[in-house]
Amino acid sequence: MYIKLLAAFLFAYYFVNVTLLPNSIKKYLQYPPYKRLKPFDCVTCLSVWVACVLYFLPLEVSQFITIAFGAGFIATRIK
Repeated sequence: MYIKLLAAFLFAYYFVNVTLLPNSIKKYLQYPPYKRLKPFDCVTCLSVWVACVLYFLPLEVSQFITIAFGAGFIATRIK
């Protein structure tokens, strides 16, 4: 159970803060900079939705996400 929670947070953190994809999506869609693109620009919101999806997927998917995005999270902290 904790693996799925950790996987959801790590995926959301990496998606929002490391890759900065929500900013690229806003530019592509020509969104005003002050408008939010929920849940894609919020770590808390996105992690809840990812956790809901991971609940229905096998544990191996959650373990892979935890390992892959955990490495990115730790790399940004060490850097």
